[in-house]
Parts: sequence; structure tokens; C-alpha cells
Amino acid sequence: MNVVLSSLRARFRLGLTSRLAISFILVAGLILAANLVVQQGTQIERTTRIVRPVAAPAVAVAPVVPTPAHIVPPAVPVVAPAVLEGALSALARFDHASQARIKDASAPTDSQYRHAAAVLNEAIKAVLGTSVSSNAAVAFGHIRTELRSYTAQVVSAIQTADARRATETARTSLLDHMSARVKEPLAGAWTIFGRVVSRQTLVLLNDDLDSLRQHSEALADPNPISAPQVAAIVSAEQRVQKTLETNEAGFRRAQGDDWYHAMGADMAQLVAGRETSLHLSTDLSASTDALAQQGEQLRLTLFAAGRVLATVAPSEVSAPSAASPTPAPARSRSTVETRSIAPMPTGSSSSRHLIAWMSGAAALLMVSLCVGIVLSVVVPVKRLVAATSQIAAGRYSVRVTRGGITELDSLATAFNTMADELARAKQTSLQYQQGLEDKIQERTRRLQELSERDPLTGLPNRRHLFSLLAAAIERAGRAGHWVGVLFLDIDNFKHINDGLGHAFGDSVLKGMGERLAELTKPYGFAARLGGDEFTVVLECARTMEEVRAVGEAIVAGFQLPLLIEGRELVVSISIGACAYPVHAQDGAALLKAADLALFRAKALGRSQLSIFTPDLLDSAAAKFAIEQGLRRALDRGEFELFFQPELTADTFEVGLVEALIRWRAPSGELLLPGAFLPVSEESGLAIEIGDWVLRSAISAAASWHHGGWSNARVAISVSPRQLVDGHFIERLTGLLTQFRLPPRCIEIELTESVLQTGAATVKALYKLRELGIAVALDDFGTGFSSLSSLEALPITRVKLDRSLVSGLDISPRSAAIAEAIIGMCQRLGLAITAEGVERPAQFAYLARQRSMFIQGFLLARPVPQDELLPLLPTIQQRARELLITAQETSVTAALRIAPYPDASLALPRTPQLSRAGGMEA
Repeated sequence: MNVVLSSLRARFRLGLTSRLAISFILVAGLILAANLVVQQGTQIERTTRIVRPVAAPAVAVAPVVPTPAHIVPPAVPVVAPAVLEGALSALARFDHASQARIKDASAPTDSQYRHAAAVLNEAIKAVLGTSVSSNAAVAFGHIRTELRSYTAQVVSAIQTADARRATETARTSLLDHMSARVKEPLAGAWTIFGRVVSRQTLVLLNDDLDSLRQHSEALADPNPISAPQVAAIVSAEQRVQKTLETNEAGFRRAQGDDWYHAMGADMAQLVAGRETSLHLSTDLSASTDALAQQGEQLRLTLFAAGRVLATVAPSEVSAPSAASPTPAPARSRSTVETRSIAPMPTGSSSSRHLIAWMSGAAALLMVSLCVGIVLSVVVPVKRLVAATSQIAAGRYSVRVTRGGITELDSLATAFNTMADELARAKQTSLQYQQGLEDKIQERTRRLQELSERDPLTGLPNRRHLFSLLAAAIERAGRAGHWVGVLFLDIDNFKHINDGLGHAFGDSVLKGMGERLAELTKPYGFAARLGGDEFTVVLECARTMEEVRAVGEAIVAGFQLPLLIEGRELVVSISIGACAYPVHAQDGAALLKAADLALFRAKALGRSQLSIFTPDLLDSAAAKFAIEQGLRRALDRGEFELFFQPELTADTFEVGLVEALIRWRAPSGELLLPGAFLPVSEESGLAIEIGDWVLRSAISAAASWHHGGWSNARVAISVSPRQLVDGHFIERLTGLLTQFRLPPRCIEIELTESVLQTGAATVKALYKLRELGIAVALDDFGTGFSSLSSLEALPITRVKLDRSLVSGLDISPRSAAIAEAIIGMCQRLGLAITAEGVERPAQFAYLARQRSMFIQGFLLARPVPQDELLPLLPTIQQRARELLITAQETSVTAALRIAPYPDASLALPRTPQLSRAGGMEA
């Protein structure tokens, strides 16, 4: 039985909406019945007999029975309730269709409106077509007048609403057009790590237009707009106008004047459209209010007309007189019975009792429905709240008992389903959490390894090295041992990467790590610092000789080939060594000392072991001080440029001066280039210093060229790093243009090391030659590529290294080599400069060569720019005197070269220079 009841309750369970609807229908029915009783009272049926005479043969006259005085037969028919109800219903439908047509101008809504108007016209015609008395004619006249006014007001409201919609449509289209005009330049902007890169003013204007569009949506609402909404629209318009006016110059420059004028014109139309829309909205609101009043008035008029027709005055109904004369001769009569309903006055006792009973029933029904609805809502809600609290506490097995209204019953079912899903999700979450914790532990272990181990070689990394080294130092301090530290790297590892690729280089590093771990396992451990730099820590060394022995064993161990990707490869290493506690007391200081020792091992020729000594630290400190001083010297202008002349052997004229840099240190000492230029190359300051030399030399050459020495030529030394810089040619040509100096007045000097920079250098040299700038090869004869450089480089001059010039007068071998180089350069059409001439015999030998330039302290030392021009005449005079003095020593020089088969070829005859300064053969 309970199962059947539960099934029936589940099948006929009503929702909250259904229950409320039934309740309101029942209550409304009772209230409507009470109103009808109040307005019309109890209906009483009356019967009236009307006797019509019919022509017949004369018969006896019968007495006439008078009609009772309280029964008054009506003289005219009344309006049928169905006709009046139809008119009111048609009016209600027309009201609804009119309101819908005002809010929406779609075709279905307009069709419904026209149909409702036609139905209303037909219903009113049905009312107006009823036969009426003179009293009802007045009511019908009011109906016609009010109907015309009402329909005219409806048409006016519809036209106002359509005009408002058209205004808003045009305004929305105009706002879309403005937004499209702003978004068009934004669409072409770049997007980085996701962020638009465009003009900020366009982005701001776009945001202002979007804000205006958002606030303007209130104008499209058919309901009246509020004052705050109007204020928000006006404020948004003012922001757009302010953005346009504030950034006018930027908009005109970036987007053009036409774009800005179009935006201004559209903005003016927007403002005008908004004012028109607000005006139409006000008119529509007034029309809607008037329409509601006229509709209600028309409804009241129809009700009044119905009551007038139903209550015709007795004076308008014909009835037989009680005091009629003697009846006419007897005729036959036909009798017709008519029935009418007359309302009983509302003040009667039965009506009052009926209304009281109906009101009590309505109140009881309302209370019962309210209690039922409250119970059907509150009880299930309490069950849901209690179950929610239990789920929040983690008890996912709780279930909610079904019952109550349909919505809450469905909610209980959904709640139970949710509880099941939560229970399953909790179980899945626990499993996933467990798996995640396992992964976290595994990842933590791997991260710990990665944080301590080098991923390529598996050796301890820099971070782990310091901790291990600190522990080894602490143990050695307690036990009285030494800790040896070896700092090593692969010799010329860059060539392996460049020639075989970085992937092969990584394989070499991996193989080196394996070899190093194998060699150092009996003594300590190895670690990788980064790149090709490794460190070996000897944990229990007893003497420095033991550290040296282990280092030499490691150097020898790498003489054996490594098997890398199926090929045998021999790599050499250089090692710098130091030990705790004799050289340093902590890990950082030990690594620094070992690094300095490694630097010395590299300088000794690689594949070497070098032990740290304190002088290395002093040398490193001095180099650091020089580097810092160079950086300050650039800012303080401590560099100076000196110039050393080069004389031509034919005329003893100064045909070229070489620019030489000097550094005036803060102490006043004048430092030569060899004391600081190597440090500048290592510290990366060579390009900046070279640029300063280039500008200063060109400036000096320009001052001489434009100041009376038009044939002035300056040789400027350029480092390979400066030459291969991509902007060197551009800077050089710019300086020549700035100082109005012809390219022939400049000569660029390069050392043989320039050949190591590759094709980029040769290309730059050819570019210099195309510009008309001479190129000299300095220190010729000291490298292994000297002869090949004459073929590879587009040079115009060769400068013999001072090591060859220094032995010309004392070494026949040096003289033969120099003569061979001079003859070869002469046949190649190259100018030759001999530098480092310091003895008269050297000068006498070189003066006999043609196309020869001579440079050295014997003729002139480097001097500042302002001292050069006064020195030129004295240099020529000194050259002549030296040549005359050297004539007495020429025979001695020739005898020293006598071992060669033909001494005349080794030492040409010295030209005789007269005291007057002329040259004779």
C-alpha cells in the first residue's frame, strides 16, 4: 500500500509553479465571484405575457385582467452579455498587441497588432449595432469618440517608438563605423610575448568607444531610460571627445586629417542622435501613459454603456392602463410569454451571507495553500542544508530523502547524484594525490642529483664542488693533511667545436670526464666547472711533490687517445696546481690560485703542469690594475699620440709618420704600448682604444694636410679584432669625410696575426684598397706565413721586423735574409720599411736600397704632434751626416759578409754623399 501511495505521489507531484498557479486561480475565482455578486446581485427570472389581438368573429366580451403593477415588460432589447464581453476581450487583446507593437517592429508583431485592431473594430460595431433607447445613445456616442482618440494615440505611440528605434539603429551603425575606423590601424600592429605593440592613444580611444557602446545599450531598451543611465552615456561621450581633442596632433600625424575630421563629424552625429533618442523616449513615455489612461477610460465607458442598456427607464416601456375604457368588441387574442432577468438589490440579507461565506472560503483556501507550499519547500530545504553540511565535513555517503515540490525533489535527486560523483572524485583524487606524491619524491631525487651533478659528464658540478672541497679542507685541517687542487682544461678545444661541431665537442667532454674520473679515483675526485674546465681535488696529499706527481700523471694519461664516436682522438690538457694550506685557506682562493697557475701553463706552451707561486698573484693583480686604469684612462683622456718619421732612402725626405700611442699614467709615468695593449686585447678594450687612435691620427693628419704639409701621410696600427668589426670601414670613411682628408694620406698597419681571422679580414682589406687607403704588413719575417701573406693580402708596404734589421751589420745570415726579402718585395712592387735602425752601419746598408723607407731611433724618436713639423729639416740633415759618417765603416761591413761567394751581391756599393749634400754614385 505504501509503495502504491509513493508511486502515486511521485506521479502526481506538483511543482512550485503549478501549486502557485492553482492557488492563484482558485483565489481569483472566488474573488471574481464575490465581485459579480456585489456588482449584479442575485438574478431573478420574470415572466411577462403579451396578448396580441387577432381578427376573429364576434364573440362575447371577456373581462380584461390587468397586468400586475410590479411587473414592467421592457420596451427594447438589451445588449447581450456575450457581445459586451467580446468587446472587452477584443479591447484587452488590442491593448496587448499595441504594447507589443510599440516594443517590437517585427513583421509577426505588426501582423498581430493589425489583426487585433480589426477584431476590435468588429466587436465595437457589434455593440454599436444594437437597438438602443435615447438614454443609451449618449453612451454609444462616448464610445465612438473615445475609440477614435484611443486608436489615434496608439498610432502616435507606434510612430514615436519606430522613430526611436530608427534613431538608435543609425546611432549604433555610426558607433560601429567609428570603432571599425579605430580598429583598422590596431589590426596591423605587432604582437610580442602576446602584448599589442601600437599607439597608446589608439588603444585608449578604442577603450572609450567600447565603454560608450556598453552604456548606449540602455537607449535600445524599450523601457524608459533613467537619469543615471543618461549621465553615464553623456560621460562616455565626453571621454571620447576629450581623447580626440587631447591627442589631436598625434591622430592627425599618424592617421591623417581626413581620419580625424571623420571621427569628429561622426562624434557630433552621435551626440545629436542621443539627444533625439532621449527626446523620443520622453515622448514615448508620455504617449504610453496617455494610452493607458484612454484604454481604461474606454473600458469604463463600455461598462457604463452596458449598464445603461440593461437598466432602461420604466417610462420608455408601454404598458396597459389600469383604468382603461370598456373593451372593444371581442376579438381573438394570441398570447406570447417573454422572460427577463432582473438583479436583486445587493443589500439583501442572502447576498451578504453569500459574500461572507465566499470570503471565508477564500481566506481558508489561501491559508491552506500557503501552509502547504511552505511545508513543501521548507522541509526539503532543511534536509538539503543538513546534507550539504555533512558533505562539507567530508561525509560523502550522506543521501537526501526525496519529497516536496517537483523542483526540490529533482534537486534532491541531483544532490544524491552529486554526492555519488563527489565520493568517486574523492577516491580518484586520493589515488592521484598518492601518485603525485610518488612523482614529487622521484622528481625531488632527480633534481637533487641535477643540482649536484653535471648533466653531461655526471661529475660534481661547480656548486657541489665547493661543498665537497670545503668538507675536504675541514677534514684535512683536523688530520693535518694537505688538499691538492688541480685546475685543467683542454688545449685548443675551440678548434674541436669549430671543426667537428658542438655535438662532437660534447662527446669529447663526456669522454674526458670518464678518463679524468678513472685517473683521479685513487686520489680524490674530479668535477666539471663548465665548458672545457675541470677540477681535480686530492683529498689526502702529504707534500707538494705528491700533488705535482699526480698532475703530471694526469697530463700523461691524456696522451693516450680517447675513443669518441668510433674514432680515436688525442687531446692535450694544461694543468695549474695549488695546495691547502700552503697556498690558500678556502675553496674559492684555491681555485683562483690554480687558475692563475693554469694561465702560466698555457703560456709555457700547453700540455704542461704549472705550480702556483705568489708572483702569479702579483702579476694578476698588476694586470687587473692595468685593466682598471685603462678603463679610467678612456674617460679621463690620459692617452697621447706620438709620431715617428720614416725617411725615404732616395731623397731623405719624410714620406710617412707612424702614429704610436702612449699612456700618461696618473703618476706621470709615460707607458709604452707593450705595457698595456696586451691587457686591452684580453679585456675587450682594444676596439675602444683603437677608435681613439684612429680619430686622433686622422685629426693630426688633417691639420698637417690643411696647414702647409699637403704630402703628409700617417700610418695607423689596427688590431685584427678592430679590423673585423663590422663598423670599422664605416667609421674610417666617416672620419675621413668629417676631417676632409684624402684617403691617400692614411696607411693602415696590420700584423701577420691578421691572417688568422679568415676571409672577413681579406674582404675588409680589399675594401680599404678600393677606397684608396694603403695597407702595410708590420713585423714581416717573424711568422710562418710571411711569404703566403704576400700572396693572400692586398698590401702595399712591408715593414721588416727589427729582429732582421738588428743583425744587418754584424750577421751575414741576417743580411742575406733581409736582402732576399727586399729583392722579392721590389719585384712585387711593394714599398719596404726597415724599422729599428739604431746604428750608422745599418743605416748605410739600407740607404743603398731603392724604394726603401728607414725608421729608427738613430734618425728620430717619436715626438708629439706639435713638435713634428719643426723636426723634419733636422732629420734630413742628420741623415746626410750619418751617411757620410758611415762611408768609412762600409768596407768593414762588407768584410763581415765575405763568407758568401759573391760579396758584392750581399753588400752593394755605398753611394758617396758630398759635404754639400748631393748624392753621387
